[in-house]
Amino acid sequence: MISEVIQSQFNDLKPMNKACVQVVVEFQQGLLMETLAEKLKQEFDRMSSYSDRGPISELTANDLLSYLSTLFWMRVADVNQNQDKTALAYRPVRRTLAIPVLFYQILVGVGKPYDKDYNLEFVPEYKISQDRLLSPVRMSEISNLFRQFENSGMKIVFGLPNDTSGELDFMAMSHVNSEIVSYRKCHPVYGFLAAFVAQQELNKITGTMSRVFYGYESDFNFRIDVLMSAINHADRS
Repeated sequence: MISEVIQSQFNDLKPMNKACVQVVVEFQQGLLMETLAEKLKQEFDRMSSYSDRGPISELTANDLLSYLSTLFWMRVADVNQNQDKTALAYRPVRRTLAIPVLFYQILVGVGKPYDKDYNLEFVPEYKISQDRLLSPVRMSEISNLFRQFENSGMKIVFGLPNDTSGELDFMAMSHVNSEIVSYRKCHPVYGFLAAFVAQQELNKITGTMSRVFYGYESDFNFRIDVLMSAINHADRS
């Protein structure tokens, strides 16, 4: 231990933080997003069986997967203040689109949070091919189907989140090769939410710091059924 005499000679010197280090989180579509799309299609089929609407033959699980992927892309574009022609075309519908409650929780986590303990700023990145990006018109059509089943128990939120700061515990997660890890001790729910979007490789900055294990992608599959049932049946007696 350094003696008090030596320490006293440096009491007037204060350490200073350098400019924050930017951590780019490169998201990809995860297998759990595909599972969620399939479960949503099952919910539509189930609800249509006792509604006046009837079967929804014009909607597939692949349509719903593209819908979710486009919503995620829109959220990242909002966070990064993307002003290109493609992103601007979606501005008129961003406040009216219906978003499943479970997926909305994922979108809320996406942002640019700052970790003051490590002086890190996280920035999201999400690339999607043009053939997977639904047009604003098609997004509105699928959104209207969600609206039609709202009274049948489909729990939805309207419009993308306004706050673009995101949640540090979500952005700090790493989901690589089906493993979900973090350098922070976060609530386990963030491990579940992170399982919906994968990453190509551990971030060069935070990867070596990741020591907290939250589970494997496959561990969370069954929880989608449980949560969908809990959310959509919450108000039904």
